[in-house]
Amino acid sequence: MSENNDPAGGRQEEKKAVVGPEPSPITSEERRAKLEEELEKIPLFMTQLPEIEDDNPAVEALKSMVSDEPPEEMAKTLKEEGNLCFKRGKYADAAGYYSNGLDYDHDNKDLRLALLINRAAANLELQNYGMVLRDCSDALRIKPKTPKALYRATKACIALEKFDEADECCKWGLGLDPGNKDLLRVQKEAAGAREVHDRKAREREERERIKAEKRDRLRKAIEIRSKLTFDTPGDGAKRTSVHPWENESGRQVTLDENTGHLLWPVFFLYPESKESDFVERFDEALTLRDMLREVLAEPPYWDDRQHPKYTIDNVDTYFLHHPVGGFDQDERLVKVGMDTFLATALDNEKFVIRDGIPSFIVLPRGDTFTDQFIDRYRKLRQAQAAAKKSVNP
Repeated sequence: MSENNDPAGGRQEEKKAVVGPEPSPITSEERRAKLEEELEKIPLFMTQLPEIEDDNPAVEALKSMVSDEPPEEMAKTLKEEGNLCFKRGKYADAAGYYSNGLDYDHDNKDLRLALLINRAAANLELQNYGMVLRDCSDALRIKPKTPKALYRATKACIALEKFDEADECCKWGLGLDPGNKDLLRVQKEAAGAREVHDRKAREREERERIKAEKRDRLRKAIEIRSKLTFDTPGDGAKRTSVHPWENESGRQVTLDENTGHLLWPVFFLYPESKESDFVERFDEALTLRDMLREVLAEPPYWDDRQHPKYTIDNVDTYFLHHPVGGFDQDERLVKVGMDTFLATALDNEKFVIRDGIPSFIVLPRGDTFTDQFIDRYRKLRQAQAAAKKSVNP
């Protein structure tokens, strides 16, 4: 029996003469499927042995070979079965056959070498690159002068981006066989892959450098605005952000490189309807009126379309003052003029930027809900003042 090391290699089977009438060709998917089904019943074409007993006498004969045939013959048979699976593109089954063949104990080193190299080929197709390297290493221990093992090891190293090792394998193999076309081709492949990898690494490093410089300029711009107050609610241990103006959503303040202005993510909150508007980049040099003129250019879908309350000329803006580390009852409602620049509003000593996103409350003028909303915070403030007075008369 030939010790073919390459599962895809070997001689083409000779066509046998047909005795009797010429069979009609298979022309439909159904007939091709029928042929596949019949072939699967023949052990030579099976991709695996059934786990349960079968009435197929050919299967029983092959099973009996496990105990009747010498270990070396069984290993050879399993190698050939693996080769057939490989040619049919059933690489996992092929690897299984080669593994079973390697389980048999015998003295034929060439056969063991062939099984290792063939299993490496199957695992290369399956992208099990660590297994490929292991089998190639074992094959080279048996026979150091094995170009196919070095070729497949090189392919695995390229896939794993181990380019120094790939180069070493190529040089080793070409030292054994300088004209080996497969090794010469894969050597060029390795050089090209390394070049692409190195270029991408340089591009990635450049992007990271630019990103770090932008973050540093942003940090300095925020530090210059020393009156800004930040609070980061929640469990700080779970935060991955470094600075208090950063948050998990990625919606954070940025620096306009041309103007030097900070561009803030801002929420406008409408407590009456429990709705909100989010502005991704609010230039600090604009006023609240400037931004709300855009936001309220059309009546919100939840407002009265015929008689809208939320128009630029009929709303006021506020923010909630919640002292850092304070309690809910410590909150205060602070009015801020519509013509106030965003930068000025954020510089207010009572304005706390929570989780990196400033928020403003928008209320319609002369409205019952507005009166009740403001009165609630007025009563809260009065109750706090009375409590302090009783403690310190």
